[in-house]
Amino acid sequence: CMQDKSLLIAPIFLALAACAAPQASAPLEPESITLSWRLGGFASPESTIMSADGRFIYVSNVNGPGTEKDGNGFISRVSTSGEMLQREWATGLNAPKGIFLVGGTLYATDIDEVVAIDAASGAVRTRTPVAGANFLNDITSAPDGTILISDSRGHRIYALRDGAASLWSDDPLLESVNGLLPEAGRLIVSTMVNNTGRLLAIDYQTRAITVLAEGIGRGDGVGALGQGRYIVSSVPGQMQVVSAAGEVRTILDTSADPRSLNDFHLEGSTLYQAHMNTHEVTAYTVRGVR
Repeated sequence: CMQDKSLLIAPIFLALAACAAPQASAPLEPESITLSWRLGGFASPESTIMSADGRFIYVSNVNGPGTEKDGNGFISRVSTSGEMLQREWATGLNAPKGIFLVGGTLYATDIDEVVAIDAASGAVRTRTPVAGANFLNDITSAPDGTILISDSRGHRIYALRDGAASLWSDDPLLESVNGLLPEAGRLIVSTMVNNTGRLLAIDYQTRAITVLAEGIGRGDGVGALGQGRYIVSSVPGQMQVVSAAGEVRTILDTSADPRSLNDFHLEGSTLYQAHMNTHEVTAYTVRGVR
């Protein structure tokens, strides 16, 4: 007898369609953080940054009150495996906080001036005063090479170009400004205002500010996790993930130790965290970096 060929062909088309249909992707691993190593012996460390060759990190040490010009602040060098290489590698500073590497120069904020340090020898090259500054904190470099510096008490961001400092932004949203993270078209900024800080994005050209998230506590270090997400430390001891939608989730809380979470440097999936109050530096492994 004659069969309807459409009945035979239909299952083939159904099978092909099933193969071509997009497969549901596996759920993304939620962000988490685990301890890798911890090293003591510092003196109120505030910030970390990776060396140019990726073999060690620089660590700034306030070593006393954050606004006192006592000349005893210094920079340490620590291996990426947690070994103290040189505790007092660069000396003669007052209260160095934010540090950032540009070529062969390590820049450090120091109360009301920016100190340029030879990244190989530790020798101080220049000291640039920042008129009107009260509490220079973090420092970074914009894509065009401009050095940007936050002033937490002055509620401003300054720019350093050609050896001279000038005001870059004094928008009211910069109250208690702290951490700085450069991106291609914008600067990501954390604030500490009233212990309920904000995560902001500032357009380099227009200086227009977008609020990305609120309720980040005393925001300090900022790192990019990809897909519009950020990891942000809050000084009292909370490490937080900010989603692309602006939702804030705490993935680590060291406040009961108590161990402060000051500025950090995120290199790949390794986060190098300074703890001022316990005089330590910790390396954490961050899961969920994409």
